[in-house]
Amino acid sequence: MLKGFKNAAELDFTLEENAKKIEEAFRQVDAEKGKIYPLIIGGERIETEKKITSISPSTKEVLGYACSCSQELADKAVQAANEAFKTWSVAPVEERIRCLRRLTALLEENRYILDAWNVEESGKNWGEADGELCEALDFFNSYAMHMRKLAEGLELVPTDEDTKCTYIPIGVGAIIPPWNFPLSICGGMVASALVTGNTVICKPSSDTPIVAYKFIELCEKAGFPVGTVNYIPGSGSDIGDYIVEHPLTRFINFTGSKVVGCRINERAAKISEGQRWIKRVVAEMGGKNAIIVDSSANIKKAAQGIVNSAFTFQGQKCSACSRAIVMCDVYDELVDAVVDCAKELKENQGSGRSNAPMGPVINENAYKSITEYVEIARQEGNIVYGGNYSDAEGYYIEPTVVRDITRDARIANEEIFGPVLAVIKVESFDEALDIANQTEYGLTGSVYSEDRENIQKAKVQFHVGNLYFNRKSTAAVVLQHPFGGFNMSGTDAKTGTSDYLTNFLNLKSITEDLT
Repeated sequence: MLKGFKNAAELDFTLEENAKKIEEAFRQVDAEKGKIYPLIIGGERIETEKKITSISPSTKEVLGYACSCSQELADKAVQAANEAFKTWSVAPVEERIRCLRRLTALLEENRYILDAWNVEESGKNWGEADGELCEALDFFNSYAMHMRKLAEGLELVPTDEDTKCTYIPIGVGAIIPPWNFPLSICGGMVASALVTGNTVICKPSSDTPIVAYKFIELCEKAGFPVGTVNYIPGSGSDIGDYIVEHPLTRFINFTGSKVVGCRINERAAKISEGQRWIKRVVAEMGGKNAIIVDSSANIKKAAQGIVNSAFTFQGQKCSACSRAIVMCDVYDELVDAVVDCAKELKENQGSGRSNAPMGPVINENAYKSITEYVEIARQEGNIVYGGNYSDAEGYYIEPTVVRDITRDARIANEEIFGPVLAVIKVESFDEALDIANQTEYGLTGSVYSEDRENIQKAKVQFHVGNLYFNRKSTAAVVLQHPFGGFNMSGTDAKTGTSDYLTNFLNLKSITEDLT
């Protein structure tokens, strides 16, 4: 039992009191729209001529403008973080934990406005936004708990000498979070670095810079010293490679696409002039996740799990189900059941502001990419539900179910990151496992089965970082389902755990002869 830890509870928006509070938060968001959000470097607010426009994916309305960082200012941020590291790295662990506890309290205090901004900027519904805030709270509480334990150092064999082996922070980290979880992933990345005694420069996604700004403001209010947290939005082409290759950058913590993650890993491996260490890269890079349904499965339960995994938040989760691999004798029944569940979602599709279960995809580029895959799906299989889309008001794509897909089809192998489900028929459970494992990814997977032999086989042979049975492949909960993937899904850094924190620490062994 993990003493002192309890997962945060999500708000119930069917309660009138909670619904009124978030509606009031939306009115506050409306009053703030159009503002300019400056860089935060060493505590200084810096406005730049170049701006990043934050646009609502639901309505295409301009939400605000984030100042865009140049290489010169990125260097200033790294230098500020490096200077702050000199004192923060030797601050008592309890001081760091107190700051994190205050941040937790501030997140709860500002819960509704953070949820509202997340709904507006990422296109989530209310429940998805508040679930993300709960995940951030869980990260903060778990990292505080784990850091207190890590501060005790390693247990060693007693000798006549005075010996200890203690964890120490390593330096400045570049935090590069994604747009799809702009609060919880950004918050978890930043908090893990700070509580371990490191300092950070945070380059949020250009799609969700306002949520990130609101979070960094709370870090300041929580008492993290000036320079420990720096906010530098900017395009990857302007400052991405620069901050990765900077000689004072000690580690890079990234969540995003495989292409960008591999580039970061490659650039970080290059030793820059003046660099005195091998940089660490912590990367989570997506997936092509499969749910297997065998002949013994509860078909109704499997269909509900598949649809929930594939289409909630429009399939824009790295853990989302993109392939359903189904035994031939239950294939038609399963497809029909999936279509019925997808219809229920489609009937209620709308903007996150209306708390619809399905909303828009994040931006125009995502819309174009996903709809291109919808057209590819028409050629590679049979669309039995969905396949329609419109960007007249926002970026909306129907939940799309495609049957009769072969294992070598593009939509069976390429990450789509949208509401498109490929359904593949197999003759045996062994074939299902073989297809599930054929991609370059290895993040999440699920198996619906009542056959113990198949379940045991999948536990050994289904090669993913997060494997589930008779439940959906999404919604990992901190310290219930430690999250991180294999292969091109990333470095398997299991978030929320003490192992995760050791990515940002060195072990120092100290021995003194007392004779």
